[in-house]
Amino acid sequence: MCLILFAYQPGAQRSLVIAANRDEFFARPALGAHWWDGGPNHRGQGIYGGRDLEAQGAWLAASADGRLAAVTNWTEDRNAPKQPGSRGDLAYRFLSADVPARDFVAGIDGSLYAGFNFIAYDGRELVYTSNRTSEIRTLQPGVYGLTNTRLGPGLPIDGDHRADTPHPAVQRAWPKAVFGAKALKAIASTASAADLIALLAKPHLPLETPADRELAPERSYSPCFIHGAEYGTRASTAIIVERDALEFVEQQYEPFGKPGARAATTITRNAPSTPHTFPHREERT
Repeated sequence: MCLILFAYQPGAQRSLVIAANRDEFFARPALGAHWWDGGPNHRGQGIYGGRDLEAQGAWLAASADGRLAAVTNWTEDRNAPKQPGSRGDLAYRFLSADVPARDFVAGIDGSLYAGFNFIAYDGRELVYTSNRTSEIRTLQPGVYGLTNTRLGPGLPIDGDHRADTPHPAVQRAWPKAVFGAKALKAIASTASAADLIALLAKPHLPLETPADRELAPERSYSPCFIHGAEYGTRASTAIIVERDALEFVEQQYEPFGKPGARAATTITRNAPSTPHTFPHREERT
C-alpha cells in the first residue's frame, strides 16, 4: 500500500514538495534511485529515480529537465486478468516525452493496464488521472494524499484558498492519506528532504475502532510505514522543486524497516548535477 503526499505550490519559493513511501515485496527485484542509462545525454535528457527490474518501469522519477511522474497501483482483485501494459512504463514514457502533462494523460489508453493512479508534472501543470474512474484533473494548489484508490480533495494551502474539487464518486479517504497530508501541510514551505523522510516514518493513523475494522480492514490496518519481513516499505523519497532546482533524495529500507542505502541528486534548471550516493553509515534519517 504505497503513499504519496504532495504539496502543490506551497509557497513563493517552492512549486512542488513530495514525500512518498513505496511498499512492495522485498523479493521483487528493483534498483534504488539512480540516473538511468548512466546519466543525462548530450541533449540534457535523462531519468533519475528507482527502477523496477521485473517490469522495467518507475514508480516515482524525475527527468533532467525537471518533469516528474508517479504511479500507484489500484487496490483490486489479484486474480483479475493480466493486462499487457506495465503501469510503471507510464512514468518512463512521460519523462521521455516532450509534451504537456494534460496532453500526455489524455492520450493514455487505460484499457491496456491494470488499475492505476498516475500523476504527471511538466513544470507548469500538475495532472492526475486513473483508469478506474476515467477522470483527468488538473490539480489546484493544495496538499494531497494519494494511496491505492482515487485521489481525494486537496487541503487548501491557506484559509483563503479553495480546496480542489474531487471526482463525485470519491470515497472516504484513507486515514494515512488524511493525516499525512495534514502533517505535510504544516511543514511543506520550509521542510528539508530529511524532514520529509522523517515524516514518512510516522504512522499517521488514528486509533482503530471496531467500526473501522468492519468498514474496511485494509484501510484500518495500513500504516504509513510498514515494518514487514516479506512485504513492507522499501523506499522513502523526498522531492523538493524550487525555482531553479529540483532536489531528489531516496532512503531505501530492508526487511523490518532496517535503513539501507541513500541516494540523492540535485537537478538545476541549466544542467543536472552528477548523482551521488550516501552509504547508510555516513548518513541516517
